[in-house]
Amino acid sequence: MFYFESGVISWSSKKQPTVALSSTEAEYKGVAIVACEVVWLQKLLSDLGQLVDVHVVIYCDNIRSILLANNLIYHVRTKHIEVHYHFIREKVLAKEIDLIHVSTEDQVVDIFTKALGTDKLRKFKKMLSVLKVDLSLRGNVENSSSTN
Repeated sequence: MFYFESGVISWSSKKQPTVALSSTEAEYKGVAIVACEVVWLQKLLSDLGQLVDVHVVIYCDNIRSILLANNLIYHVRTKHIEVHYHFIREKVLAKEIDLIHVSTEDQVVDIFTKALGTDKLRKFKKMLSVLKVDLSLRGNVENSSSTN
């Protein structure tokens, strides 16, 4: 999910194109894909004449992925990861993106990818400012047909 000022402007959820051998690898690949989207959105906003001078923060619930992006300390165990996924590391080391740890309990984007219990679903909907809107077409249909 991407916020700009006070609202969500984009979100994405898709199956990763390759099989990950660990949760760290899966999360690392995920944040790399997010970093690519960040660069694309910044370019789009720039092309639209919108000055984008904000520090980008990406929230990740996998500490090892954050450590990997900050320093290749797990090189021996992660050398099989395709090079293009290390794009996130370049952005983190250039201080263009910060990867911040967020507890799994507070990872609001899970609403798009996981089955959630009622309490967690309500919590995440509130965090996203999702409102229930009651729409009824029945009254409008009856009113329009009674005027004929």
